[in-house]
Amino acid sequence: MSKITVSAKAQEYFKEIIRKQKMDGLAIRLTATNPGTPGVECGILYCPKDYITPNDEHFKMDGFEIVIDSSVIPYLDESVIDLSTENGESMLTFHAPNLKKQDLPEDATLKDRISRFFDNTVNPSLAGHGGAATVVDVTEDGVVKVKFSGGCNGCSMVGVTLKEGIEVQLNQAFPGMIKEVIDVTEHEVSETSFA
Repeated sequence: MSKITVSAKAQEYFKEIIRKQKMDGLAIRLTATNPGTPGVECGILYCPKDYITPNDEHFKMDGFEIVIDSSVIPYLDESVIDLSTENGESMLTFHAPNLKKQDLPEDATLKDRISRFFDNTVNPSLAGHGGAATVVDVTEDGVVKVKFSGGCNGCSMVGVTLKEGIEVQLNQAFPGMIKEVIDVTEHEVSETSFA
């Protein structure tokens, strides 16, 4: 069972901001973006009850609940949320000691780490259009070579997906490590091409 600790002061703070929103069933969502990468970040958001999914784990607090997508639980386990006062201002702190947890060996190559990122982040979103992408190579100077398949092979939007989607995501997840992302697919338009 995962453990999340929220101090009494922080719980009072959350109850007050939830009360002010006047939304029935409003929860607090803890998030982790780009987990397992150098660009990992965590956050605290409002979560209307319509956005709570079966994949969420629930943590009951005094008068509200915290929800966390089960895929990021290992990175947010043992988190501590507190409320302190600094220079007369209330400051919410979110300490997540497992946030930079690596699910690959420490000596894993950049290609291995980027491939894992594709498996966990890029491909689930491409799958919505019947597509997928594979990391073919990562050069020493940070050029990531990608091959598309399924609905992405032959898709007229693959260039936009590559530059405005995948390349942006990789630069956020691996800051300063990616020079460029290029498509090495021999594209053929077929019935399975998305657009």
